[in-house]
Amino acid sequence: MIQCPKCSAENSDDSRFCKSCAEPLSSLSQAPTVTAPEGDSPPAPMDAPHVGRIVSSDSVPAGGFTPGTILADRYRIIGLLGRGGMGEVYRADDLKLGQPVALKFLPPKLAEDSVRRERFFAEVRITRQLSHPNICRVYDIGEVDGRHFLSMEYIDGEDLASLMKRIGHLSNEKALDIARQLVAGLSVAHERGVLHRDLKPANIMLDGHGRVRITDFGLAIAAEDESQAEEIAGTPAYMAPEQLAGKGATVRSDIYSLGLILYEVYTGKKAFKAKTLAELREQKETQTPRAPSELREGVDPVVERVIQRCMEKDPNSRPASVAQLAQALPGGDPLAAAIAAGETPSPEMVAASGSKEGLRPAIAWAFLVIIILGIFATVLVKQHTDLFLRLPIKERPEVFAKTARDILENVGYTETFEDQAYGFNANEFYFQYVERNERSPNRFETLPAFAVQFWYRQSPLTLESLEVSMSSRGVTLSDPPFINAGESVVSLDSSGNLIGLQVIPKVGHKPSSEARSPDWLVLFKAAGLDLEEFDDVDPDWTRPVYSDSREAWVGELPDLPGVPIRIEAAALQGNPILWQMSIPSWDNLEITAADSSLFSDLFRYRAVAICIVLVLAAFFVRRNLHTGRGDRHGANRLAWAIFVLFGCIWLFGVHHIATMGEADLLLRYISLWLFFAGIAWMIYIALEPYIRRQFPVWLISWNRLLSGNIRDPLVGRDILVGCVAGIFLVFLNYLRFFITPLIGMPQLRPSALFMILIENAGIARIGTLHSFSGTHSLVAFVSGALASSIAVGLAILFWIFVFRILFRRTWAVVIAAMTWIIFANSIGSEFSIISLISVAAAGGLSLFVIFRFGLVAFIAEALFFNILLASPITIELSAWYSEIGLMGLFLLLALSLYAFHTSLGGRPIFGTSRLDD
Repeated sequence: MIQCPKCSAENSDDSRFCKSCAEPLSSLSQAPTVTAPEGDSPPAPMDAPHVGRIVSSDSVPAGGFTPGTILADRYRIIGLLGRGGMGEVYRADDLKLGQPVALKFLPPKLAEDSVRRERFFAEVRITRQLSHPNICRVYDIGEVDGRHFLSMEYIDGEDLASLMKRIGHLSNEKALDIARQLVAGLSVAHERGVLHRDLKPANIMLDGHGRVRITDFGLAIAAEDESQAEEIAGTPAYMAPEQLAGKGATVRSDIYSLGLILYEVYTGKKAFKAKTLAELREQKETQTPRAPSELREGVDPVVERVIQRCMEKDPNSRPASVAQLAQALPGGDPLAAAIAAGETPSPEMVAASGSKEGLRPAIAWAFLVIIILGIFATVLVKQHTDLFLRLPIKERPEVFAKTARDILENVGYTETFEDQAYGFNANEFYFQYVERNERSPNRFETLPAFAVQFWYRQSPLTLESLEVSMSSRGVTLSDPPFINAGESVVSLDSSGNLIGLQVIPKVGHKPSSEARSPDWLVLFKAAGLDLEEFDDVDPDWTRPVYSDSREAWVGELPDLPGVPIRIEAAALQGNPILWQMSIPSWDNLEITAADSSLFSDLFRYRAVAICIVLVLAAFFVRRNLHTGRGDRHGANRLAWAIFVLFGCIWLFGVHHIATMGEADLLLRYISLWLFFAGIAWMIYIALEPYIRRQFPVWLISWNRLLSGNIRDPLVGRDILVGCVAGIFLVFLNYLRFFITPLIGMPQLRPSALFMILIENAGIARIGTLHSFSGTHSLVAFVSGALASSIAVGLAILFWIFVFRILFRRTWAVVIAAMTWIIFANSIGSEFSIISLISVAAAGGLSLFVIFRFGLVAFIAEALFFNILLASPITIELSAWYSEIGLMGLFLLLALSLYAFHTSLGGRPIFGTSRLDD
């Protein structure tokens, strides 16, 4: 007995391959030369098909050569190896080259057949074109005593048919190895335009080292040869249904034969068993073989799916090429195979594809260093670009609120109040006025305290926001409406000076026949103004509330010289109800700024746009769910994430009062969150299968993240890349602030996206100074920023989907997407060629990120950009808002360090070096 060196199984002394694992046991060259026994008589012919004729590889009788015979003064016969439909094969020694060869002879009777003879010669012509380790090489053709032969590579081994007969099915490891080698060899033949047409286990050899060789190209033809349509060539048991039907062979026919071979290799059984050709043809056209996993346990589901696809009755349902099989087999790229086959890969297949290894430490470290240096550089840049750092506010918001209450008490409003709210706004009137009237490169070099306004609002009633929106902004200066008796609003500039006061008198005041004028000096002192320097003028404002006295003055602000200002005032029974500072040259004299940008005008039609999108989404949702392509699992998780994020925004960022009205408002908010979560679910179901089919690489890390694999290296890599892109995006945004003055163009207004974490203000609109207080408000902001980033990511996917339908080609899609990004970001803003270039560069960077790295990287880029751009990170650690900036900085570093560590995939942080090296 011989023990297998691999699995230790016992085998008989004459075994050349292990019966358990098919490992080679000894070399055939060490065995004595024997003459193969005569084959059995050929079986009775099967029922003839309705077209063509059968060209089979069944054994045929033939004469033999005596071992030791010298042929053509070159080849010495060693022994007969076997017979086939196209001749006999002998083992011989090439005396000139000193190497073993195999000689294949065409029997004399067949040589008289011109068709057989031509096929014999064609085998030489075709096979000599093929050079691959898994294809048996053919050297030359010769003739001895009128008998034609060809010399080919001698394979010291056993054919797959005899091996399978001895040991049954192979182990998964060996079967997969054979499958890969078969695919590799057949792929080369097909690439050269050669169809084998007679693939079967008997034509596949395994040498002493376990290497697979595809042999016997006697029936092979060129793929474009149309003469084959009138014959059924091959071995019926391994022919495709279309071949048996006389429709000729194609690449997919060879793939079908390969599928049958792999079926046997994995199960040890043939896929079809029939006694006649007619029965065989009927089985192949009407029946589906049992799944390999039903015949044998432990078959890899991926391999089973590959085999089943190869054996599809419809040729169009089989893989289009052998290269697809190579990609679909374990260790290949099933995602690329599915795409090449025109299929939509499953979310699980997408998640399983792509890299599973981490970044090289050097690359990860380089990204982390870029992020840290970028944050440090951003801190320096912010001192020149951010409004709150250009116009520092020395006191905390609570101090401003106390000042506003003191002003109200000083003019007689000492009643207790039920609720209050406050926050900061950029003075939109001032910036619009400067942008319209000044074009100098340093127009915003010096900013008046008037450029930033603090608003304070108090009420004898509970302040409950009436606006139920996605951002859940809570109480603002205009929400709820300023209409209740006893309410007051006070506006201060960044230095704490009064710039506006408005009071709605309590119900019950009766008109007096003698109007009393209040002491306006108190309000002028609160504004830091000298009443003596202002001239009296006739009042011209008409207020919505009754007043019994009105006055007005004109003058100038100390820090805004040359610009005339006007102060309008009104009182009721000696109590001021209006004191408002304005600039007459400004067109709009409303107390609160209104968003009049084109974007707001377009946004009024959002309901119509949403309806159109929902109708289209509903169509694709129905289609994708009907075809089974919709990713319900991913859509459900996304919808829940959106719902939870909106809940966090409301819970941590909104001013709460425990009343019945609050409970009613919560129900309205929950309804809105469910609505937006439902929209996200619909759009995801509608778009994701298309993106998964056209751009699956975008969703690899996204699907892994949705499945909860937050420690996946690819997820870490994409987040790290997104953080780096976010750094560059911030600098592209800030770069325009520095370039514009250098080339003599009008200076851009300072950025007003600063978040001040103060009480009672949620997430405000873009263009205002956001207000927060403490960690809870930071949670609200981060939740809002993440929800916004996801929404923008889905919007990008939507527009790419639309543009792909319209233009088809990727380059046209990119151009269209760039055009849309520039248009959407230019609406409502002052035109500048530098801003246009900056937006285009930022758009190009974002498109590169999403096309190259995918959705997770883009969301990380948007999130990092929003946090870094809006956080008050300052070098003045004594500033009251520095702790808020440090929280934002900590959040950015935590995100970056998580991405850095995760992207390594368990690799040593400092590479492979050790301390003891």
